[in-house]
Amino acid sequence: MSIYVIRHAEKQKGDFHHQGLKFNDQPITQSGIASARRLVDFFSSLDIEFIYISEYLRTQQTIAYVAEAKALVPVVDNRLNEIDIGCIEEMTDGQIQEQYPSFWDSYHTRDHEFRMPGGETGEEAEKRIRSLFDSLDRTKNYILATHEGLTRILLCSVLGLPAYRRHLFTIDYASITVFDFLPEFNCWTVPKVNMVV
Repeated sequence: MSIYVIRHAEKQKGDFHHQGLKFNDQPITQSGIASARRLVDFFSSLDIEFIYISEYLRTQQTIAYVAEAKALVPVVDNRLNEIDIGCIEEMTDGQIQEQYPSFWDSYHTRDHEFRMPGGETGEEAEKRIRSLFDSLDRTKNYILATHEGLTRILLCSVLGLPAYRRHLFTIDYASITVFDFLPEFNCWTVPKVNMVV
């Protein structure tokens, strides 16, 4: 079994608010579309049985060409949404530092768990993504199209690191991180991290 976790492709700048979603719902750029098209070649010879995406347009657009080539309909699952950053999405660093100094210090120290102001902790986001990850059939291959922070948190979880150490990983746009399950050892390996096609 392999799970291919893909960060969405490059997203457009600007305000793209969607009434049903908490955060900005940007579409991907032309460069992002090109990256999404390159994913088709990578997955062409791989047997993928299911594709899961977050609620955000950018994950849908990133995997659309692969889904079409595989004749699969992506399943929307809000457990793949990015970590909830609460009320700081449109704040400047100065505003965050002034209004939430304790969070600011914790965010930069990264030596203990912390909560995004009005949002989630890394541990809460980890429980959310693991509830999906651990429910998948270990005899099938999957694609999960998600976001940078959540991919980092999943890496920490599988490797036994606390979620607040997620800054240790770089996850580029449209990159692939692979998780392979080894039944003989009942454990996961991570053969590829942040692979850009």
